[in-house]
Amino acid sequence: LVVDDEEPMRHMLELLLRRAGFSVKTVESGERALEFVDAEAVDVVLSDVRMPGLDGLGLTERLSAQHPEITVVMMSAFGSVDLALEAMKRGAYDYISKPFKQDEVILTLRKAEERLRLRRENSSLRERIARLEDGSESVEGIERIGKLLIHSAAMRKVARTLRKVAPFETTVLIL
Repeated sequence: LVVDDEEPMRHMLELLLRRAGFSVKTVESGERALEFVDAEAVDVVLSDVRMPGLDGLGLTERLSAQHPEITVVMMSAFGSVDLALEAMKRGAYDYISKPFKQDEVILTLRKAEERLRLRRENSSLRERIARLEDGSESVEGIERIGKLLIHSAAMRKVARTLRKVAPFETTVLIL
């Protein structure tokens, strides 16, 4: 979702991002962006900082609170290190200074896309681990000892040794 009060900038970014293979929607204000993300699934918001009404920093803060799964990238022609830091403090993933190179925008959004993919994969794996730990899911060929999930033959051998020595109150060195 591209958010910018300047129509030519929205149009240019829409063309650039579509050519790069992104699915793009545009809105002209922070308020419209909030309405849009409440109604549609959005992965990344690319927003200008300075806009009338709800500016980019306020939008970032609201999105971080209401839609933490959305990655926000800020852009501004009035860039400074302080502004970039403030955007990051409010939840922005990255910051691009205008005028920008087209490759810079595309690379930043590709990184945001990869971050999103990794977050989803991480969440999925955590859910699967929880199911494995609580026993609601099992995997053929995996043995479980407490919270340990064992798959390889070498680790199965270690597990057998551990079971044999576990009852003894002594230090054991396994080679």
